[in-house]
Amino acid sequence: MNLFTFLLFFFDLTSFETSAILKMLLSAVCGGSIGLGREIHRHSAGLKTFSIVCLGSTLIMITNDYIFRYIAQGSGDLSRMAAQVVSGIGFLGAGSIMITNHNRIKGLTTAASLWVTAAIGISIGTGFYFGAISGTCIVHIISIFFQIIDKKIMKYSPYMVLCIDGQNEEFMLVLIDYFNSQKIQITNLERKELNKWYIRDVCATVSVKLPCNMSHNKILSEICQLDGIRYVKEL
Repeated sequence: MNLFTFLLFFFDLTSFETSAILKMLLSAVCGGSIGLGREIHRHSAGLKTFSIVCLGSTLIMITNDYIFRYIAQGSGDLSRMAAQVVSGIGFLGAGSIMITNHNRIKGLTTAASLWVTAAIGISIGTGFYFGAISGTCIVHIISIFFQIIDKKIMKYSPYMVLCIDGQNEEFMLVLIDYFNSQKIQITNLERKELNKWYIRDVCATVSVKLPCNMSHNKILSEICQLDGIRYVKEL
């Protein structure tokens, strides 16, 4: 309230203009806080993107309110521009979703995060501060909680998708022998030949089904020690 009074009198702003500035500052902070974690992990959309999305959504709602108050003289539908924000944010989400070389879909979480960030911006723009701040906090809690749960669940999941680089074709036979000895079922196998600038490798993307309670880390560690294997990672 003190900041509101300071802006109102020191800069000779109207109450509407002061409220608009505070809303935009809050939206930049809320959006940036969601993007910060993704920035640290080097995801496609980070601090700046999320901050701008939230700020833009807020500014649209402030503009909507301005039109309603001062131009349309209290007539019209206040929800129309909010609906356009919700549908329009889809182009950013679509741009962040991609299919990798290993036929894996990436960017869904980024798209969903951008969408909820836009919703937070709309909440701030309409003056629903409790919803916006609560939503921001819940997004952070969900992100941390499900990251922990996901690691625990996936650690002993019966399914794995592996990307494996080998020195030559013979590593494939060694790999299949290992899977058979561990009673691991191969559900899909795709072979690719990679001509890297420093070496020529054979790459395989392998989908497997594991026996019950077999550790993924144990399998990765044992595959790394097989003859002819250069590199292995779980997708």
